[in-house]
Amino acid sequence: MDRLHDSPAHLPARATPPGYSSLLDAVLASMGEGLLVADDEEHLVFLNPKGELILGMGLTDEPVSRWPAHYGLYLPDQVTLYPSERLPMSRALRGETVSREEVFLRNAERPAGTWLHVSSSPVRDEAGRVRGGVSVVSDVTDRRWVEESVRLAGEKYRSLYNNTPVMMHSIDQHGRLISVSDCWLSTLGYERAEVLGRDSVDFLTPESRRYAREVILPEYFKTGACWNVPYQVVKKNGQLLDVLLSAIAERDASGRVSRSLAVLIDVTERKRTEEALLESETRLRAILDNAPTVFFLLDSQEQFLFVNREWERLYHRTRQQVAGRTVFDVFPQEIAEALHQANRSILKSGASVEREERLPHDDGIHIHLTQKFPLRDATGAVYALCGIATDITERKQMEVSQRFLAEASRELVASLDYETTLQRVAELAVPVLADLCVVFVRTDSAALRPVAVADRSSARAAGVREFLQRHPPDPEALHGPAQVLATGRSEASEASSGLLDPSALEEERWAVVRTLLGRPSIGVPLQARGRTLGVLYLLSPDPGRRYAPAELALTEELGRRAAVAIDNAQLYCSAQESIRARDEFLSIASHELKTPLTSMRLRVQQMESALTSSRPLPMEKVSRMLEVFEDQLQRLSHLANHLLDVSRINEQRLELRLEEMDLVAVARDVAAHVAEQLQKSGCEFELVAGEPVWGLWDRLRMEQVMLNLLTNAMKYGAGHPIRMEVASHGRKARLVVEDHGMGIPHEAQGRIFERFERAASRNYGGLGLGLFITRRIVEAHGGNISVESAPGLGAKFTVELPPRAAH
Repeated sequence: MDRLHDSPAHLPARATPPGYSSLLDAVLASMGEGLLVADDEEHLVFLNPKGELILGMGLTDEPVSRWPAHYGLYLPDQVTLYPSERLPMSRALRGETVSREEVFLRNAERPAGTWLHVSSSPVRDEAGRVRGGVSVVSDVTDRRWVEESVRLAGEKYRSLYNNTPVMMHSIDQHGRLISVSDCWLSTLGYERAEVLGRDSVDFLTPESRRYAREVILPEYFKTGACWNVPYQVVKKNGQLLDVLLSAIAERDASGRVSRSLAVLIDVTERKRTEEALLESETRLRAILDNAPTVFFLLDSQEQFLFVNREWERLYHRTRQQVAGRTVFDVFPQEIAEALHQANRSILKSGASVEREERLPHDDGIHIHLTQKFPLRDATGAVYALCGIATDITERKQMEVSQRFLAEASRELVASLDYETTLQRVAELAVPVLADLCVVFVRTDSAALRPVAVADRSSARAAGVREFLQRHPPDPEALHGPAQVLATGRSEASEASSGLLDPSALEEERWAVVRTLLGRPSIGVPLQARGRTLGVLYLLSPDPGRRYAPAELALTEELGRRAAVAIDNAQLYCSAQESIRARDEFLSIASHELKTPLTSMRLRVQQMESALTSSRPLPMEKVSRMLEVFEDQLQRLSHLANHLLDVSRINEQRLELRLEEMDLVAVARDVAAHVAEQLQKSGCEFELVAGEPVWGLWDRLRMEQVMLNLLTNAMKYGAGHPIRMEVASHGRKARLVVEDHGMGIPHEAQGRIFERFERAASRNYGGLGLGLFITRRIVEAHGGNISVESAPGLGAKFTVELPPRAAH
């Protein structure tokens, strides 16, 4: 319109009354036909909304000659593009008036095609010259189809009866056949002459014949119609057909039924299909009922249509009980609300969804992986929602377990300080596995020591740690950490006992700790290389709920990994200590071996100097030099023997040559042998050996034990009395060596029998092997050695031997 209004050079300008333009726009916009206006240069200058709707396209700069290709204009053959020179608008621009020209339109917006009637007229100026053209376009597709249908209907009606692929027949008011279609005859296998004039029910089975005469025909002659009546028809060869008969009657002037037209649809295959479908549905229902997964159907109102047996088993309701009910009638409010929101979203969007849902089971909340998808009818509308749910609780627990164990493993190898590491692991176990986690380790005493405590509440954790330090678990308890440590077996309990002493908890200060009484628990041993190093103990946050087998297995795996970490840390510390002791030993051994060699070298130099001198060396001096040589050689021999003994012990080659002997006699011989050394060390010596003490022992090794203990006493108790006693004690022999020297601190008494331990002191000579070798010799005989001492009060070593050495 704007272009039409703004083209005074092409169309004559006239005075426009006020409001005329807007009125004209409204009229053109509301027209029921399309209106196209082109100027004399073949350009489209106006197209009203109806025209755009009919053409499926808007204004174009293409000239009229290109309109057929642009808009998709064809001749009535629907194939040939409309010649541009014959186009109604082209003819109008040449001054011709065209009325109701038939044009076929097909383009991307109208792929099915549209039939048009186009009328065109030229637009002339006052001088009569053609200044443009106007085309009025009408969509006559519907009318065209109606006309075509009417035409075809007339033709079809004439041949329908005889050529229709559906059985048809007509009966008179007495029910006799007056006409049958060719399809009727060919289907039943009769000739027309065989059936005309016969009663229509003669071709039915006896049951259908009775039903027709008693029920259908009386009603039909009364109402004049019947629809989809199920009959069984008998073919000439005796074969049965299932049909649906529909009939309508023609009435005469008096309203009486004069004749009828009946259509018989062969539904034999359909019935077979329906029966097969019913069988298939039965089979499908059986499959769904025996499936291990949950299956359910909801209608568009979220009401249950169907649930399978697994659903019934889990939620203890039958499909009859839940039919027509919603999730709010089945599940708790919180769970039902979440399910409702998800279901409503799927029904609204029509999109399939796979999601995890929390659903209640008899043993608690389980996680289901649910696939939900809409079901659509023939029109595409969503009419139901189908759900298939698989219980993945175990898989989810496994995933959580794997993540937990992976994180715990990272923590366990992060540090060699196992107490710090175990505290971190205990904190990881809360709240994944427990409300409280305590890790105990074995101590030298009977008591269990808590090295790690973690709780949801840090205040309660501190209280539990203090309580367990003051009141450790009873080592004689039949349940709890002590029992797990004693048996090396895991323990799961619905109400823990043996961890917290109930009587001690009665104090008011332990009120917070008292809240943990009666909780379900798991205790697992921390075992590595066949040893139980401690106990990992958990308390559940849910009273009355027993730990599941999967949780026990997870805790046991955590315990195994923690035990390996403890063992590795201890091995590392032991290795470091061994390295330290080795280095210390090598340093001291080097010093100990050099000392006699240095002394002997000095004496050799003195003798060499004396021999080269003109003055002869006095024999007394030579004798003293030789004594020094003998002492230093004996010292070297002693050191070498100790090293050889240690080597044999390490290789488990310490052999015993057992013989019947009197230990008292051995003690007297050893005392005589060391008498001179005792005198030089200034030690007063007392041997208490009364009655003979007989047994089967290795004499040389027994002498070595006594020599080592006496040498040790002379070294650390020089100038003080030494007492050795040999006597029978019950069925055993007892050897006691007591000195009054410097004594041994209590904390060192447990390690002085280890290798190189004495070597830690540079104030006294020796390799620190004497007591180690002594202990191993005593143990090889089946005995034991112990020490009683205090700093400044000397030391008392006691050896107890059975009468026969263990083999």
